[in-house]
Amino acid sequence: MSAYRCPDPIHGETVVPMKANNDRVYECPGMHKYWRREEGGAVFLVNLITQQRFEAAEIPGAGAVSDAPDRPRLNFMVDVPSPAEGVDFNALTLTVLQWKLFSRIDGKANLEEVRLLAGLNPQDTERLVHELVDAGLVEIRRRGGR
Repeated sequence: MSAYRCPDPIHGETVVPMKANNDRVYECPGMHKYWRREEGGAVFLVNLITQQRFEAAEIPGAGAVSDAPDRPRLNFMVDVPSPAEGVDFNALTLTVLQWKLFSRIDGKANLEEVRLLAGLNPQDTERLVHELVDAGLVEIRRRGGR
């Protein structure tokens, strides 16, 4: 099954992979849903709500959203995420899930507590934390350490 980049303009130039819910409907972590449609040999993604049509951008070699192999694994009971200093909240553009997680990060609760407050599964939480760290919005420290 092919993996496609979410075409929603909110993602900008960021490549956001989508998971296939079945052989025709694809959804990104930001809850954007598309119907996969073929016309004349070309593949298009049609937004299920707005009916806006986008040319499908396949992500070669990608299947379901996966962990990057070079990323250190997070320890949910020890790692404490905290918001980076100087974040301009007015300039943020986050997906729904990123915001759901980011809004619960206070610099005191460990990742497991944040995950439970956000109501997310461990795999999505780890992926979202790495995205927020890459964006410079979150820093991770070990509880008891600096």
